[in-house]
Formats: sequence, C-alpha cells, structure tokens
Amino acid sequence: MDFRRLSDLLNKHYGDLHWWPAETPEEVVIGAILTQNTSWSNVEKAILNLKKISVFSLSDIISQDPERIRMAIRPSGFYNQKTERLISVARNIEDHGGLEGLKKMPDQDLSRFLLSLKGVGRETGESIMIYALGRKKFVVDKYTLRIFSRTGITDDGTSMPQKLKDDIEDSMSISELNNFHGALVNLGKDFCRTKPTCNTCPIMAECDYAKDLTLP
Repeated sequence: MDFRRLSDLLNKHYGDLHWWPAETPEEVVIGAILTQNTSWSNVEKAILNLKKISVFSLSDIISQDPERIRMAIRPSGFYNQKTERLISVARNIEDHGGLEGLKKMPDQDLSRFLLSLKGVGRETGESIMIYALGRKKFVVDKYTLRIFSRTGITDDGTSMPQKLKDDIEDSMSISELNNFHGALVNLGKDFCRTKPTCNTCPIMAECDYAKDLTLP
C-alpha cells in the first residue's frame, strides 16, 4: 500500500473530520501544548475549563492568574509544566505580533521560531503551522508512524523518511493534509492501537500487518 491508497481508504471510512477540533487558531495553539502526553478528551476538558475562566486567547493566557490556569488545565496532566509552557509560548508569540505576525514569516523562519520556544517540539510546531497558520505540513505523530509501518509504507515505526514526508506535502492540499492526519489519529485510537483490533479495521484487507496475522 502507498500513502495515497491509505488516504483514500480512510476518507471512505471517516469522511471529512473537520480536523483540527478547535474553534479558533489561538485555541489550536493552546490545544497543541495541552495535548502533549495526554488524550484529546482530556484536552477538551481543560479547554472547557479555560473558557469558564474567560481564557479564549493567547493574550488571555498572559493576563490571567497562573494559578487559575493551572487549576483549569489539571485534566490535561503535567499541569504545572504546561502552565509555564502556555504562558511562555503565548508571550513569545504576542511579542512577535501574535498569529498575524507569524503569518508573515517564511516557512523556514516560522519553523525555526516555533522550535526555539520551550516545550515546542517538531510535532507541536508543525501542528501549529498547519492548523493555526495554514502552512502545508504533514504532522507526523505516534499514530502515523505506527500505521505507516504496519501497512508497509515505511520500514519501521520509529521515523518518517523526509522524502516521503515531502511527497505527501507536495501531493496534497492543506485540507487533504488536515483530514489525512485526523483520520490517522482516529484509526490509531479506534483500531491500530498498540494491541490492534485488526478484524474490524477498515483497512484490514490491504494492511501488511493484518495479512501476516491471517496467514495459515
């Protein structure tokens, strides 16, 4: 299987997921920090709590009492660390003109700036780039690595060849990249888990891993 076929199969099963699940670009940034080392359901609880204390934007993060933020985001785990990271990221972005200021940066400069922020790794930075700033980036997370490895698109589940990543970004529109990533996340949560449920998986018939399981 190649990535185009995988994308087609996932689109057929999941349809348009309207990924990433956020109401505003600034909520994307907040969610990208909160989702580290936790499930999205926990992030949703934390974001709802933030809204209850009138935190909707990066400027709200900066102006709010850190202790109130800390209590609000408890469901996301590592809340002390994440509070510090949220405030630091928010201040740095606001110091550069907010998201509107970041939109004016070339891709390379933008990536370099985001990766310079404490607590922002490649996955988080690229999530912000595509979902908050509309750049053509394919976000590679643990679900993507696992699924690509099991379907035979990559040789192992530890890394993504840069050429393959470039090919995906070059061949898909931003909306297609959004939905492909969202579908991979859903497949990883619904079926392609650490202990997968291959017998009900929508890509079972064309997945190398599932085929090996069914060999006599």
